[in-house]
Parts: sequence; structure tokens; C-alpha cells
Amino acid sequence: MGIFRKANKKLEGLVEGGFGRAFKSSVQPVELAHKLAKEMGDHKTVGVANVYVPNEFDVYLGDEDYAHLASFADSLKVELGNYVTAFARREGWTLVAPPRIELHQDGDLRLGEFGIATRTVSAPAEAPEADAPAVPASPPPAAVVAPGPVLDQTVLYQPSAGAPSGSPAAAAAPRGVLRGRQGDYQLVESVTVIGRSRRCDIVLTDPNVSRQHAEIRRQGDGFMLLDLGSTNGTRVNRRGVRQAVLQHGDRIELGTTELLFERQP
Repeated sequence: MGIFRKANKKLEGLVEGGFGRAFKSSVQPVELAHKLAKEMGDHKTVGVANVYVPNEFDVYLGDEDYAHLASFADSLKVELGNYVTAFARREGWTLVAPPRIELHQDGDLRLGEFGIATRTVSAPAEAPEADAPAVPASPPPAAVVAPGPVLDQTVLYQPSAGAPSGSPAAAAAPRGVLRGRQGDYQLVESVTVIGRSRRCDIVLTDPNVSRQHAEIRRQGDGFMLLDLGSTNGTRVNRRGVRQAVLQHGDRIELGTTELLFERQP
């Protein structure tokens, strides 16, 4: 019996992320990110003033997938945690503590299969130091931790070499714009979600566009386009893609909508 099967009896919120469908390729980080976001929504708890979602995730992978992802696990967990935080913020959900993501190996799983266990766990209170001076009593801090800013620290998509840290060029964020029939859209956020849903950052009225069709993320000094499992797919310069580094002048097709990507000085 594998680790995942044993955990099935112990952890609440256990799901079989990839069970019942075998991928022809290995598990990709973008697939994990989207599944983590889905599991938050599936296991949310509606409070009086807040909607609480899980903040701890145990991801179970087969031998081949684990060997690949474990080689950059620390950076991957940071990236997935940032994605979860940004997604919760967009949806108006509350994380009771910063997200924690752990990878586990389960030999019973095949290539492309994965499972996720979710939990909602508050951050432990810090014990006072033994020699710390007495301080006036103050109200305890709020239990809810507001999601922080998105920090793009993935090693999966290495940023190109640029100016030395601390220089004006290094501090300047890349600027981009999407031009379409409905108007121009400035890419000012770390993550820009595109789709028909009114919760998206860029809302398209095309019925052939999925509710959350694709997203554009800042990656170093450039932009990365990611398809979010859309029904009709995403194309760049008429080529179907799941993810692509955008270049100045690229034409992005979502459903029947075409957007022109331009870099700005």
C-alpha cells in the first residue's frame, strides 16, 4: 500500500487529482497550481465575515514525477504558494496562515497521476523568549493572515540575465499591453487572468472563451502566457500552446478573439 493510500485514511479533504485519467506526459507545475486552486474552492468554509479556504496541501506523486519535481522542490513550493495566495486574494477568500505545500512520493501512482490532501491549519503562536523583558499587555493579533504580494521565484522559467541587482533597470518591472477590438489592456499586475468571468482581470465577451481561459504572468523581465485548461485552447501565432514566453508582436487567440501583445519601453 502506497503513501497516498495510507494517507487516505488519515487526512481530511483528500482528493485524487489525477486518478481515473492517465496523462501521456509527466505532471506539470501549472497543472498542480490549477488543481490546488480548485481544491481551495471545493473545501471552503463560509464564516460570518470571511470565507475560509485550506492553507495546507500534501501533493502525492508517482516515482517518475516525484523524481523530476523534487529536483527543484523548494522553488516549486514557493511558486505554488504564491499562486495559491494570489488566487485566494482574487476570489476574496481568507487564508488563516501562509500556505504550506509538501511533495510526497507514492509508488502506486503512474506517470501523470497525482493526489492532493487539503487542511486548514492556523499558524502556531510564537513562544516568548525566556529572558525577554516584560512588555505592556496588548490585544492578540488577528488570526487571519491577509494574503501578501506575489513573489515570482520559480526556477522552472529562468529569467534572462539583466542589470545587476539594485540598479534602476533591475528595479523596473516589465511593461506590456494587449490590444484587441474591445480596447487595450495594460498588464500591470503580477498575474493577469483573462476570460468571460467578471472576476477576471480582463473580461472578454466572446462565448468561445472559457470563464477563466488563460493568464499572463510576469517572469523576470518578460511575460509568460498560461492556458488555464480552457475548452477551446489557446494559440500564439496560430500555434496551439499550453504555455509560452511572449515576444513583442505575438498574436494571441482565445476562442475567436485575437489579442496583439506588445512590449512597452
